[in-house]
Amino acid sequence: MEIHSIGSVTIIWLDRKAAVQAVKQAVRRLARRRPEIRKVVLFGSLARGDAVPGSDADLLVVLADSDRPFLDRMPLYRPTRVPVGVDVFPYTEEELTEMIKESNAFVKRALSEGMVIFERRGENGTAKSLI
Repeated sequence: MEIHSIGSVTIIWLDRKAAVQAVKQAVRRLARRRPEIRKVVLFGSLARGDAVPGSDADLLVVLADSDRPFLDRMPLYRPTRVPVGVDVFPYTEEELTEMIKESNAFVKRALSEGMVIFERRGENGTAKSLI
C-alpha cells in the first residue's frame, strides 16, 4: 500500500500486483514448513482485482488431512510477513469434497473466482490435490 500527500489530500492505493506476489512468497515459505498443504487458492477482492486499501487476502488452504478442529487450524496456516491482512480457511480435501457435494456456496465461490497460488506436485509432476 502506498501513501502520498498532496496538500491536504492524502491518496492511498493498494499495489495489487505487489500484494499478490508477497502473499505467494509467504505461502511458499509456509508450505515448506507444512507438507500437508496441498493447494492454496487466493479468492475475494484481491483475486478479482477490485481490492482497495484495507482489503485482505482470503486464502482457501487445502490440506491432505488434519486431526485438529477447524478453528485450531487457522493460526497454523496463516502466512506471516505479508503487507495485507490475511484470512485463512484451512479445510482438508475430505471436508472440501463433502462441501462441494453439498453445493456449499462459500466453497463454490472461492473455487470459481479464486486463483491457485500454490499447488504441491508429486514426484511425477502431477498435482497432489484432487480439489
